[in-house]
Parts: sequence; structure tokens; C-alpha cells
Amino acid sequence: MTKNKQHTKSQNSTSAWPWIAGAVLVLGLAIVGGLYWSSTMKVEQVQFSGNHFVSEKDLKLIDVPTGMHPDSMDFGAIRNDFEKLAYVKHADISVAPNGKMSIGINEREPIALLVDGSKKIYVDNEGIRLPIVPGKAVDVPILYGFSAAPMQDTLNNEAFGTVSEFLNSVRQSDVSDATISEIAWTSSNEGIVALTSQNGVKLIFGKGDFKNRLRNWEAFYGEVIKKKGIEKMRSVDLRFEGQIVTREQ
Repeated sequence: MTKNKQHTKSQNSTSAWPWIAGAVLVLGLAIVGGLYWSSTMKVEQVQFSGNHFVSEKDLKLIDVPTGMHPDSMDFGAIRNDFEKLAYVKHADISVAPNGKMSIGINEREPIALLVDGSKKIYVDNEGIRLPIVPGKAVDVPILYGFSAAPMQDTLNNEAFGTVSEFLNSVRQSDVSDATISEIAWTSSNEGIVALTSQNGVKLIFGKGDFKNRLRNWEAFYGEVIKKKGIEKMRSVDLRFEGQIVTREQ
């Protein structure tokens, strides 16, 4: 019985070899075919995705060479050209085996509408100035206290860093986002001063600890203002720990 079992095992091993050889042959042909396809493939078409503020017309103004093998293309230079456009934060480039190049656009998001006299521009959380695109308005707070020009420069000073921190904290709260409409940076101890969407009540937030101060504002809004009425308030000072100082009409 032992000899018969060994004989059967040997037969099974022998019969499996044609299948293994076939699989290796198919794999080899696939590799060779892939290498041939890769060596002859050229970029023939370019498509874009992810863009909203940047029009496809503007994207097509960037010179992307076609009719070339991907190995002959400088993807870094192409990416840099796209990232020079105002709203383009990152451009991700990939090429499919059929020769189609896909360029995914990751855009900058405005966090405020910066008003400087008669000039109005958007600004993102890194202080990048962004032009207003007709027909693509964004519901963000109005910001005062910074220059709207020159467009190519970045608002990267300490003051804007404080404002950016505050604006991002506002965006994380539905109540604060809905009740605060305008923000100004002042060089005095008041720091960040905001106006409410209703009645333009002055809110003083200072220069830090914004998450706690916004929570205090939300609690005050829900517990006091909704009962007394916002029209009775002139200002709410949230800079002091453990207390809220108000001035009423």
C-alpha cells in the first residue's frame, strides 16, 4: 500500500507540470507584451479632474507635450507649470497604458474675502492671495486689516498666522460659522474683532485661545442672546478667563 501511494503521488506531480509550464508561458508572454507596450506607448491625450475655480481653458494653456514617450517627459517641470496657477495647490500626474495622461488638480480653498478699500480678493489659510472668479463666489467671512496687493506675495506674517488660526477655528463650528460675518485684525490689545451676522454686534477675541473663546461665545449666544435678544447688545468681550464682559444698548 505504501508503494502504491508513492506511485500515485509521482503521477500527480508529473501531470501538473504541463499546467505549470503553461502558466509560466502565459506570464512570460504578458511580461514581454507589457514591456513592448511600455516601450512603444506615447502620450496622446490629456484630461483634467478636480478643478473648480481653475477653468479647463486655463489649464489647457499650460504646454503639455504629446506624441512623446513618458520617459522623455519632464513631469516635474509640467507639475510646476500647473502649480504656478493661482488656485492650484498640487497637480498629480499619471499616465495610463492607453497613452492618456490624467492630471488631478488639488485646489486652494478660500477662507476669507479680504477687503482692502475698493479691492477685494480671496485668501487661503496659508496667506495665498486668490482672485475672485466670476460666477464662483464662496460663502466665507469678510476680512479687514491686510493689503490685497501684490497678488503674487504671501501673507505670511505673524498677524495673519493668528487670523488664519481663528478663521480655521470658526470653520470647525457650525454656530460660530453662522453667527460671525466680518473679521478685522487690529494691532491693539483687542487683536481679532468680529461682527455678528445679525445687528453687527462687536465681538472681541484677542490674540489667542480661540477654541475656548469661541466655545464661550457659542454658550453665551445660546444662553443669553437668544433670551435677551441680540439687538440689545453692543459688544461682547471674550478675552477674559472665566468671565464675559458685555456692553448693552
